[in-house]
Amino acid sequence: MATTTDEAIESREIDPVTLQVIGGELDTIAQEMGHKLIRSSYSSIIRESEDIGSGILTADGKQIAEGDFTPMHVGTLIASVKGMYETIEERGQEPEEVIQEGDVFIHNHPHYGATHSPDIAVMLPVFYEGDHIAWTATNAHHLDIGAATPGLAVDLEDVYAEGTLFKATKVYDGGDRVDAVWQLLEDNTRTPRTVLGDLQAQISSCHVGKRRYLELIEEYGLDEVQQASEDLMNYGESLMRSEIEDIPDGTYHEVGYLDDDGRNRDQQLKVDVKVTVEGSDLYVDLSDSADEVLTGYNIPFHGSTEPAVYFIIRTILMDTYTHEEYIPQNSGTFEPVHVEAREGSLFNPQPPRSAMARINQVDFMADLILKALSEPIPEKVSAGSGPHCYFISYSGTDENDEYWVYIEVNESAYGGRPDKDGLDAVDALVHNTKNRPVEDIELSHPLRLEHYRLREDGHGAGEYRGGHGHEREVTFLTESTITIEGDGNKYGSWGLEGGQGAPSGELKHIKSDGEVIELPSKVSGYKFEAGDRFSIKSINGGGYGDPLDRPPEKVHEDYVNGLITAKTAAEDYGVVIEDEKIDEQATAELRKKQ
Repeated sequence: MATTTDEAIESREIDPVTLQVIGGELDTIAQEMGHKLIRSSYSSIIRESEDIGSGILTADGKQIAEGDFTPMHVGTLIASVKGMYETIEERGQEPEEVIQEGDVFIHNHPHYGATHSPDIAVMLPVFYEGDHIAWTATNAHHLDIGAATPGLAVDLEDVYAEGTLFKATKVYDGGDRVDAVWQLLEDNTRTPRTVLGDLQAQISSCHVGKRRYLELIEEYGLDEVQQASEDLMNYGESLMRSEIEDIPDGTYHEVGYLDDDGRNRDQQLKVDVKVTVEGSDLYVDLSDSADEVLTGYNIPFHGSTEPAVYFIIRTILMDTYTHEEYIPQNSGTFEPVHVEAREGSLFNPQPPRSAMARINQVDFMADLILKALSEPIPEKVSAGSGPHCYFISYSGTDENDEYWVYIEVNESAYGGRPDKDGLDAVDALVHNTKNRPVEDIELSHPLRLEHYRLREDGHGAGEYRGGHGHEREVTFLTESTITIEGDGNKYGSWGLEGGQGAPSGELKHIKSDGEVIELPSKVSGYKFEAGDRFSIKSINGGGYGDPLDRPPEKVHEDYVNGLITAKTAAEDYGVVIEDEKIDEQATAELRKKQ
């Protein structure tokens, strides 16, 4: 493989114009696959939140192109193909004898490459002139797979309590529908119509990708497309290596603590991140993190730990928005990044440990990587982002005693950046899911949204302020059950270069009689009565730079927008606001004192 950008350019087999045209075509195919899935899906977690991934891979599982959707879903497709091959070989079979044209595989086992079990990967082999040449694949979060609690689950005994698991399972065999598998899935989910509809949407998406990929081959030829894919992977690797080489060699270390494992509330879990830079290679070692836990609060190593590290490093060093050159999104960008985690640790659990609830840990780990790299490259990282989300499933039964399940992702916010404020109320760090419109929620489920707005307290003050998380309050119209796969009730976000941090998140059960119960960040199968309310506050981002360097006009703008009070403007920024206006003389005097 090429080790420098110049070597990659010199060694390419295809002229640069054709290479970029083919690269653009591959990216477009992956993107079209994702949009096909979104538009064809049944559940809001796919249709509105876009909790999916789509991509094209080589026959041996190298990623050629990916869609711009949820990062955690895309890197894991590589691991899922590898886990599928491993499964077939464990069964004493040869993969290329098992895989045939017309097959469609599903795969969601967390110890065989899946990101976690609710994310079912659909993989379709692409054949050309009788040879298996590629895979088109999608990954999507499914509403329910029959786990111990509806939708999501945290307090689980082992992987078998997660619901229905599939390892390299054919749902179409040589073009023929395998009815027994479809029936098995239908009989083992609380929401069969939705789950089966979403699965069929994934399959249709893969067929679109297959058709487009074969059209590309017919236009340019198989050898040309495959060589372009190889050149693009080499180029992606060389770009990443070039960026890593600009970081001073050394080891950068950060430690933090997650709330708990969902069962033992008084035991926080250590996350230990060591980032080592050696020339053009970067190593992330998580081995000194906590041991695996006896609940579902573990992280599949190949399916979630590795992709999360790959993505956050690529985001810091190769953000497409900040680079003028074309940056291919493929396996080549992962080659210089090496991930280690001790077997039996939180980030590399061993069977039969459950690993169903894993998103907050990789968010937190990614935030610690940012913090570690703030030492050598502060100009390329943000202050602390809200390193968590409240991933919540709501459920109940309707008048026909049939289950309804709704899953939502409650966003936090990004930290301030070297030249910009942090983004408000967005999924930070390693996931990119969107919210669901309030009107759609209320139309479909017995829930009423009392408010959904930016969080106004706990400001991450700085020259560039942290983004604001959100507040949401829900009233239950019928008896309902929730499960929360969350974190961040015991920590907040950190400031950088003199910026201030922000406080923790907050969850409350407000009973119809007014009693308020503080909830932990994780609950499993928690009950609400009709008329009860549920209050959510996510973490704000940390500030970047000295708050006294923030222009008074910007502080006043935040005040006018209701994000800070006049008291906060004075205490944090030294800006005096009287009668809705800036008192410039008083501000100058106050800033001199602070």
